[in-house]
Amino acid sequence: MPSAVQHLRLEAVAVEFRGPLLRFFQRRTPAGEEAEDLVQEVFSRLARQDLAAIENIQGYIFRIAANVLRDRARRAGVRAILVHSPEDFDIEDESGFTPERILQGQEALQIMVSALYELPETVRMVFSQYHFDGVAQVDISRRLGLSLSTVEKHMAKANRHLLRRLREVI
Repeated sequence: MPSAVQHLRLEAVAVEFRGPLLRFFQRRTPAGEEAEDLVQEVFSRLARQDLAAIENIQGYIFRIAANVLRDRARRAGVRAILVHSPEDFDIEDESGFTPERILQGQEALQIMVSALYELPETVRMVFSQYHFDGVAQVDISRRLGLSLSTVEKHMAKANRHLLRRLREVI
């Protein structure tokens, strides 16, 4: 049974991260479908954790969100397989994507997400805004109050780190 303090912490976290999580899911699901349910799933999983023991709550929340998305995709894939008859199911489509290649891609993506959260917060924010939100580096520098040169250095640092982590698993 969660304590009153745990409940208050969870409420504060929900107030702070509900909007960002909703946007996270809306950008990654068709027409934002299920985004609200996915946000609730994140908080449901978070409620089972000791929030006081989590050092980087933002990183932890978005790692849970990535896992929720992955679980949703996995369930959708199983449903799609069950709907098709065996003669409709081809182990390799015309693009050459086999289940093994898809799994390798998913594993590499998980490694990259974990590697992102290893970066300092400012570097991660610069990288995320540029690559995930499509914000120009000049606009990032204005938003964060950094020089353009600093933004470029943060991008280079993030790219080096992510490439190094990806090479470790290849």
